[in-house]
Formats: sequence, structure tokens, C-alpha cells
Amino acid sequence: MDIYAETWRPSSSTSNMSGTRSRRQSTRGVVAAASPTTVVAGCSSAHWRQAYVASDTGDTSGVQSTSLGLPDESRFTTSLAMSEDQPLLAVGSGSHETNMFFVQSLDDQLDVKASFASKFPIYALALHGNLLLAGTDRSTSVLYRVDRARLLGYSDTDAESEDGPLVRCVGTFKSKAARSVDVAAPGSHAPTRRVSCVDFAGDAFLACVGGVVSVWDAARNQQQQPQPLRVERVSAQPLTRAVWSPHSGATLIAAAGVDGGAAIVDLRRRGRAVAWRAATAAGANDAAWSPLVPHWLATAGEDGAVRVWDLRYATTTPAMTVRHATSAGVPRRVAWSPTHVDLISVGTSDRAWRLHSLRDSIAPVVADCRAADDVGAVVSACAKGSTYYTLSACGDLFAHRLTPQALSRAAVHRCGDSGDSVLSHAESAVYARDIRGAADAVLSRPLSSDAATTRALCDLFAAKPRLASAAAEWALPTTLPRASLTDSAATATDSESTDAAARRAMAADLQRLGYGLPPDFPLDATAARHPAVLQALERLNTASLRSALDDLVAQSEGTGEDTGSSNPPWKAAADRAQQIVQCVTADPTLLDARLLRAVVKLVLPHDCIAGLTLGLGICQAYLAHQRRGPSSAVSCGDLDGLVHVLLFPTVFDADSANDSAITAGTTTRAVGAPDAHAVRERIRECLDTCPDVVFEMVRLEISIQDAVLKGGEQAHVAEAIVQTMKEHSQTVGALLDARQAQLAPVQIHAQYPTTTTISASAVRLYLNSLVPMRAYDEYLVNSQWWRVAPLAHGSGSSGEGRVVGGDVGWPSSYPLARMINRQTATLVVPRFARQLDVVRAAVAKEPLSLEPRLYRDTLLKIARINLLMRCDQALTFTVPPPPAAEGTVTAPKQVTTSIAESLLVDAFDEIGNAFLMLLEALARHASHRDAHKRAAAEALPLHESLAKLVERQSVSITALPSAGRKVHVASVAKYLRKLEHYANA
Repeated sequence: MDIYAETWRPSSSTSNMSGTRSRRQSTRGVVAAASPTTVVAGCSSAHWRQAYVASDTGDTSGVQSTSLGLPDESRFTTSLAMSEDQPLLAVGSGSHETNMFFVQSLDDQLDVKASFASKFPIYALALHGNLLLAGTDRSTSVLYRVDRARLLGYSDTDAESEDGPLVRCVGTFKSKAARSVDVAAPGSHAPTRRVSCVDFAGDAFLACVGGVVSVWDAARNQQQQPQPLRVERVSAQPLTRAVWSPHSGATLIAAAGVDGGAAIVDLRRRGRAVAWRAATAAGANDAAWSPLVPHWLATAGEDGAVRVWDLRYATTTPAMTVRHATSAGVPRRVAWSPTHVDLISVGTSDRAWRLHSLRDSIAPVVADCRAADDVGAVVSACAKGSTYYTLSACGDLFAHRLTPQALSRAAVHRCGDSGDSVLSHAESAVYARDIRGAADAVLSRPLSSDAATTRALCDLFAAKPRLASAAAEWALPTTLPRASLTDSAATATDSESTDAAARRAMAADLQRLGYGLPPDFPLDATAARHPAVLQALERLNTASLRSALDDLVAQSEGTGEDTGSSNPPWKAAADRAQQIVQCVTADPTLLDARLLRAVVKLVLPHDCIAGLTLGLGICQAYLAHQRRGPSSAVSCGDLDGLVHVLLFPTVFDADSANDSAITAGTTTRAVGAPDAHAVRERIRECLDTCPDVVFEMVRLEISIQDAVLKGGEQAHVAEAIVQTMKEHSQTVGALLDARQAQLAPVQIHAQYPTTTTISASAVRLYLNSLVPMRAYDEYLVNSQWWRVAPLAHGSGSSGEGRVVGGDVGWPSSYPLARMINRQTATLVVPRFARQLDVVRAAVAKEPLSLEPRLYRDTLLKIARINLLMRCDQALTFTVPPPPAAEGTVTAPKQVTTSIAESLLVDAFDEIGNAFLMLLEALARHASHRDAHKRAAAEALPLHESLAKLVERQSVSITALPSAGRKVHVASVAKYLRKLEHYANA
């Protein structure tokens, strides 16, 4: 350990150090735009002018460069390492004296914070957190722990002690393959024991000596003689670069060597771990993984070309080659842009740093700057954000910061090609990562109605997820052995096909990932900081949604029913239901009511509940905006078409009584109605007067359809429908009581459930459910509103249908009334009359022969009909006669919707007296100890029900004139007094 002792020479300021050359270069470069040049015939020195084109000059005015001359007296700097989370750079030197420098990079200033001397020269560096790894010329890597907080003058965040060293050696790692490079192969490079490269992957790190890569664990192997976790011989010739993949943890290593080969080492494989290999004629100086695309690898060749490989293909040629047309320098180091998929920087042997674009549609060189103040090649390059760092062999450290001006000139334009300067500016701003400026551009003008422009803008701001690692979405191909790469026609054809596929795949990746934001861009965090960005994103999401919904509606209209597709238009629209409701809630003006109606109409026939739920969400969003007052830009009345679709068939629709889509067992709902304009005018009147009540009708429709679709026994389904209807009536009653003074034009009777909805389907299902439950009284008192004669012209109404649930009831000319009245006359009235006849006959024969429950139910039904039938008007129907015997003629039968009032009065008296006789018998039963209590238990339910009925009549709405109504009330009240004697016993 003593041979690696450090000699520290702290430095508080760069200006106080001898030999330091610090200066600021603003907008500087070595190449300027070339003017047209005449080629001199016969002059060989003018050959370069033919290739010197303006597209290769790059931008020199959009780059701000800062240089720092390091105080390295030997002028032999070798390596550069950058901290991921701190503005700290570490520079290594081949000097035997001061050979380690720490530089702080803040904005446009580079300052040397400290320097020290190690026993042996340093040829490779890697920095991870507070760990620094240095490769020496003795096949040994030295691990240091750096007190970054004290070094940078920050608060004591990771400092171990105030008195300890800033940099402390914590381990040395000697490669086992050191002896293998003592003698080189004939004709190859000279042997060396230098550690050519080191790199971190979490706590694991690699060190490369010759053609061998050794992997160590920095957390566990800090002892006297640590052992490597893995040793892999990648090449027989020295490697110039080995680097971990930033996407797959400590599993994949990319290596490049002087033999021109590029290889991928997969440590998950047993045995030989080289999983992918490509060979070129020229040696490779560097290799770099794309930080944004996990299957892209770039290598810098001695022939002046930077090659980009797609690791998904076993190719013989790269997917793309980047070469400067006029430069004589050799690429020494390559660094990808951490913010742009299509940008890659190169440091060359002729002191130049260039930023290349991988797209052919723009100039190949985006920026071109000097990277050394003295003679010396670029020996290291790295990037953080929009700043690129280069280190020359003579000790010049440069920071090149790209300005938005330089980046915007390289932007890709899709929606700005039409000449729209605002949208073109938005694209340039996004490429320069000025998201706020792009958002301002989007908000400065209304969105175009052009679908292509809308999609391009949405792609521009789309947040792309982080691309998955090799184990998830892509895999390395099967490596072709070198021996198989022969000149045979079959092999050549296969190779050409694979090479073409790799080029097409990379072009597709550039097209998809090079436009807009890069993968894993923190768009949510940016929107949280800038409200304008959030507003622009919401607007674009709405525009994208609107365009998608238009396409779905048009597709459904063009193709009709598409049952064979895995994702038909209606399913795609249903999947966007939550997004639609959120969009309408944020700004209902962005999606017009007609489009919303068309989308709901698209979903309803296939998924009734989903369509109704979507429609209810839209209605609630409109209601919330309308309640904001005059400032609201929308009105619930605009949803008349949507409500018509949701509640179709309504009571206003023609032929709704014969519609086969409103049967109890249906799973689809036909959407469409004749005379839709007139129907929607009536619906709009309801929406203008009481929108919350109308939207409760939609909620009722969801509950009833849900009960029907769940199925089960018919009695259970009927009970569920009746209970749902009663709960809905109570909810509507509460809403109406809260605003009774405002509802003069529209009076819905909450105690009559059929008047609380305009859905003909809900009304029919409710009334049909009452029949098997033998709730004939409920059926009759609800159906009475459908038997009122139309008002004469000039009688105070503005026309038939203008009064919704008013005191005069529903006009009898509504189509649904014909079905209800016919069913009342042919089914309900005969059954109820037959039930009365049976009970009366039993009472006449033996007054005490029936169960008390039968007395109570029959009496309550008669009382309800007597007291709640306020506007009944008898309608007569002629029904066909039943089949008769041959030779006989049977006349048609006449049926009516009403029950004779005298029949109801006589039945109430007879059955009521019989029930009182039963109670008297129970009270006088000598053998029963609690006889009076039993009589009270039988009398109390009927007493409470009749009392509530009479009380409700005293506070209810004014009834139509009826000669016998007061008599009925008095008769029931008199009977209550008699019943009270037993109920209170």
C-alpha cells in the first residue's frame, strides 16, 4: 500500500496556481462558413475544396466554450472522469509528480479545487458517488474515497471527518492477466501493463489490461489481496475501451480494441461471455453506449469514421456511419448526447470537437469547436445535459455548452413544414429543451383542425417511457463465427439482408425517438414547475383525444359493425371514457356536444352500462360548469341530443311502445328516433329547468339496466327494479323540494315514480315489474297520468308535451301511453278485480277465514286507489274475442282502464268490517294470555299505513275535482278511528 501513498497539494483557487491557464471563449470555433471557391485546374492542393461544403461547417455562434489549462508541468494528461450528481471533474495525468486534479464546473467557469501526486502515473479514471478509481501503468487499479463536500466547499453531507484527508486510498486491485501482456503477438502493438480503462456499474467496476477485462466488487473486495469476480479475455490485442451498459446493470460490457473489433460481453453467460462481435479493418479508439437507446453502440475508428451499431442484429457493417468530409483528424473519443437521441459528439486528433447529427435531413455537423489551445489530440470526452467536456493530451480542459440557438437550428420540423411559424418555433423550442417556450407557442394560437398537425404536436410533447433493457424488449442475436463469413453467395446474401434490416431499424428508431422529447424525459416535473406547460399539455391531450374520437366515429360509420377486430371502434372509445370525462371536466368547450353524443351512441349498443356511465360523467361535468354562474361557457341544455341517446326511447319518441329494444332481457339498445328534433326540444326544456333531475334519470337508467343484465329469478329482478325506482323517486323528491319555487313550469310528482323519468324503457320495466309482485294498486295509481285527455288549444298550455309531469299529467297521445293503457285495461284491472272478487267471496262465506295479512294488503290497495287516483279517465279498448267453437260467433270484448267507484267503496266496507271482526275475535280469545297484544300487532301495520296515506293527501298537491274523493278520505279516516281502538290496546 505504501507505493500508492499520496502527496497532497491543496488549491483554493485556480488563479493562485502556477502554470494555470484559465480563459473564457464565447461563441468560438475553428470553422466558419465557406464561401463559394473556384477550383484551380491542375492544382492538387485544391482537392480539399471540392469536399468542403457548407453542411459540414457546423454552428460556431451557438456554442459557448470555456477552457482551463491544467497545472500539469509534464503536459501529459490522459483521462477525464465526471461525477453524475455533482459539478466535479477528475483529471488524470501520466506524470510521476502531480498527476491528479479535481475541477469544479459551475456554469461558464472551470476551477481547479485540488491536486495531488500519486506514486505512479494515471492512465484511466472513473468516478461514482464518492468513489474514485484510477488505473496505473503497473496493471493495478487504485480505489479512493473522495470527500466531495469538503472538496467543493459544500455543507458536510458526505464528509467523514473535518480532519481526515480529502482523498483516501481504500483498496488496490491487481489484474491476474498482467503477465499475459509481457510479450505481444508478432506484428501487433507493443506490450504494456497499463490499465487502459476503468468503469463503474454501481459497486461493481471493471479494469482492462491488454485484451483482458477483470470485474471487481468495490463493496466486498477492499482487502489486502482482493480477487476479481470475473476475468474475461475479449481479444488477443489490447483493448482501448471497455464500458458498462448504463441500461442493464453490471451485466453487459462493450469493448473495442486496436484490432478494429467491437464486442459485447454478457456476464450472465457461462463459459465464454462474448455474446456479440463485429470487426472492421481499422482499429477502434473508443466505444460508447447510447444513454437513451439501450441497443445502440458507437465506436470511433482509426479510419476517421464513427460507426453506430444496432446490437439487435449480427451485422458485418454498421447501421450508420458518421464521417467528417474535410477533417484529417482521427476520432479519439466519442460521447453521446444525454438529452438527444440523434446527437453524438466526437473529439479528434486534430484538436477539434464536433457534434454530429445522425439524421440526413439536416447538416451532419451541428457544432464544431476547438478542443485544445496547443498541439494535442482529444484524449477524453463526456457530456452532462447540454455541456460537453473534452480533455486534450497537452492539458487543455474545455467545456462546450450548447445554446438553444445551436440546438434549434438542428430541430426536426413536421407540423411546421406548412409555413406556420408558431408551430415551427414550438418544434425548435422542444428540440432545444425549452419546454416552457414551446408551451407558450402552443398557447398563443388556436389549435389547427388539421388532424396531421394535431398528431404531430401531440408527438412533439409526448412523454416517451424509458426504453427497456435487453432482458425485456430486445436481445443480442446469435453471433456468427468468423469462419462463417466467407465469400459464398448465400452468406453474402444473408449478410446484406441483415445489414439492410439493421439500417431500416435504426432509421425507424430515429424517426420515432428523434422527434420531440427523449425517452424518460421528466415532463411531469417540468409541468409541475411551469403552469403554462401543464396548460399546454392539457390542451394537446384534448386535441389528441378529439382527433382520435373523430377517427373512431368516422371508422364506425364507414365500416359498420366490426365484430372480427380485436379492438373495434366502440371498444377503443369505451377505453377512453375516463380521459373523455376528465377532458370535459377541465374544459367542456374543447369537445363539442355533437361529438360526445356520437361517441356515446357508438358505445351504447355494445356495452350499455359503459355507455350510460360515460354519458353520466359528461352530464355531471357540464352541470358543475353551469353552476359556476354566468361565466360558464356551456349550458346543460346543449346536452339535449346526448340525453336523448342515453334515455332512448323516451316517452316523447314515436313508436317507442313497439320498440323491441326495451324488452326486459335485452343486452343492447337501439339508438335512433324519428322526429328527433321535436323530441330534443322537449328534453332541452327539462334540462333548462331542472338539469340535476334529468341527470338523476340517467343514473336511474344505469341502475335498472344493471339489475336487468345481472339476471336471476324473475321475482328478484322485479323486486330490484321496483326498489331502485322508489329510491330514485325519493332522490328526485329531495331535489325538487330544495327548489320548489323554481319549478312552476315542470312539476314532477315524486310520489308517482313513473313521472320521475322520461325514459320509456325505465317506465315500462317498472310497471311490468309490479305485475308479478301483484302490486296492482301501484300500477293503477302510476298509470293514471297516461290517461288524461289532451288539453284543448288555448287552455293555458303552450302545446302538447310542453308540460312535463304537471298537474294535468302526461298527455295521452304519447306513444308509450297506448301500451300502458292497453295493458292496464287488458291485464291489470281484470286481475285486480278478480282479486277483490275472491276476497269478497271468502269474506261473505266466512268473515274470519282469511289470514290477517290478506285483509291488510287488500284494504291498503283499495285505499290507495281511492285516495291517489286523482285524474283517472276511463278509456275503453276492444279486444279480439277468444277462440269459439265452430259455428258460433263471439262478439269482441270491451275492456276499460278503470274500476267502478261503487265496487271499491263496497269492497272496502265489506273487507274492512270483516277485519274488525277478526281483531275483535283475537282480542276476546280467552285461551290466549296476550290476546289484546296479538290483536294490536295485527292492527298496527294497517293503521300506520292508512294514517300516512291520509296525512300525505292533506299536504300533497291539489287534486283534480272529484265528486267522491272527499267521501273516500272521510271514509278512510272513520275507519282509522275504529282501527285505533285495537292498534293502541
